[in-house]
Amino acid sequence: MTDSVRVVHLIQGLEIGGLEMMVVNFLQRLDRSRFSPVVCCFDTLGDLTAQVADRGIPVHLVQRRPGVDLGYIFTLAAFIRRTRPQILHLHNPTAFFYGTLAGKLARVPCIVYTEHGRDFSSGWKTRLANRVLGKLVDRVVAVADYGKRYLAEEEGIAAAKITTIHNGIDAARFAQDYDVDAIRSELGLTPDQPVIGIVARLDPIKNHALLIRAMARLAKQRADAVLLIIGDGPLRQELHSLRDELELAGQIRFLGARSDVPELLSALDLFVLCSKSEGLSLTLAEASAAARPIVATDVGGNSEVVEDGVSGVVIPSDDIEALVAALLKIVSDPELGRKMGRAGRERFERQFTLEGMVAAYQELYSTCL
Repeated sequence: MTDSVRVVHLIQGLEIGGLEMMVVNFLQRLDRSRFSPVVCCFDTLGDLTAQVADRGIPVHLVQRRPGVDLGYIFTLAAFIRRTRPQILHLHNPTAFFYGTLAGKLARVPCIVYTEHGRDFSSGWKTRLANRVLGKLVDRVVAVADYGKRYLAEEEGIAAAKITTIHNGIDAARFAQDYDVDAIRSELGLTPDQPVIGIVARLDPIKNHALLIRAMARLAKQRADAVLLIIGDGPLRQELHSLRDELELAGQIRFLGARSDVPELLSALDLFVLCSKSEGLSLTLAEASAAARPIVATDVGGNSEVVEDGVSGVVIPSDDIEALVAALLKIVSDPELGRKMGRAGRERFERQFTLEGMVAAYQELYSTCL
């Protein structure tokens, strides 16, 4: 291949988030001798823009109007014609809608759609639209096998078009030997205190309220256990109020958005994700990379990351009894937690590395040419 293949990535924006971080990490590792990426945002740019632009990757804002903007299809098609990509890569449902139609108008040779994860309880209109769009794209990627099954069975996308490529993260960031006692000391924690953590946006879908209520029950048996809530979002004040109402100020710390997640994970005895819905959670992959045992709800691709009884405990969604029991089980048996953590790291190395994800996408791109 003498010339690199131009790939336009269509994404809502480059604000800090799991999907956006995955795309940025992917772009930074892409083989630039083979592929020449361009990013097109349709709502906003965001804080991650500099990380992409600093690598010499063009970032454009081709903004749509609020609501359903049918005229945007033609605006986007004009941008694509000027950019002349061989591959148009669409990220998540809104990009799927606008990008598929604009890409066809612009006669892009290959259109790839990645379904990163969404609430699959869609209405019939959405399913019908996706059934039509699925016939127009050339390749579809699901980040978890559950998503692949849904897209094929419920939205009628040909199974032969769909490939599962798990989200991957940089293993090196989570393999360092951190001074755990020093990190705990900075947080006001003792070396032998049970420390539970969650890294997630403070959003209703992550169900932090359930975890806070579970801590109230856990505190009756393990008053020394502490929960670190890492992340920020629209429910910050509401969750603070719930903590105070339950008189858990001593057991629950809100750390806000942090850039030192690998260090914080190293200080945990147990990682929790009690979401009501997920795609394939990057934070679960990160916790696995950090060799932490995990309690996770059985939604989305969570059970593809966490092997129940081996690398953690998988529980029904919104089940406080199961959540409390799982927390108590691991907190009460540190050796079991360490064994689960080691198993999780081994599973991560087999299935969820950034290098593996990038290689899989590059192979997929090659099949388009």
